[in-house]
Amino acid sequence: MIFERWAEWLPALLEGLGVSLALTGCVALVGLPLGLVFSLLSTHQNRLVRTVFIVVIEILRGIPLLAVIYLLYFGLPSGGITLTAFVTMVVAHGLNLSAYSSEVFRAGILHVGPGQREAFASLGITRMKGFFHVVLPQAMRAVVGPMMSLLIMVFQSSSLAYTIGVGELTSKAFSIGAMTFQYLDVLVLAGIIYAVICIASSRIASNVEERLKTGR
Repeated sequence: MIFERWAEWLPALLEGLGVSLALTGCVALVGLPLGLVFSLLSTHQNRLVRTVFIVVIEILRGIPLLAVIYLLYFGLPSGGITLTAFVTMVVAHGLNLSAYSSEVFRAGILHVGPGQREAFASLGITRMKGFFHVVLPQAMRAVVGPMMSLLIMVFQSSSLAYTIGVGELTSKAFSIGAMTFQYLDVLVLAGIIYAVICIASSRIASNVEERLKTGR
């Protein structure tokens, strides 16, 4: 029966799920701080700096993630640089996430009205100190929902890592399918696991966002 096969395959798939979650966490650690830096530089007062980083962000947003993965994994060795498959995925996906998260951070920062900036300026608080103690905390609260949605998409697209041999969830499913020739059954189970994680994460994000809005 199909459920008996699922029980047999589940340990291997859960092992792959652990790799997918680890990959998502590492990508977030790279992409989110870099995205915040990009958002600040793309709104810099210096026109040249602002233009350069807007162009960088648009390029990163415009190149397909799979193309970046292949460029790093297969292209860099010709230049004498070799990355492991996992590190390649973290770097490629981190750059991709930084470009998209930069727009979310920028929207969150702009969400804080200019009146508050004028208020801390009138109190003699420096622009830098005011930004980190007044503007940034409020911006972070505003971006929780959109940022969680981005991280859910990062988790989903971590399945691209199987193309370079990372043993994540999709890779484990394909390996089981190759051994059993029961691709449909194992991919359905893998899809259910993806769905459960994404739906649960979405619900948690909604609850957190609601609590931040109500201040509870």
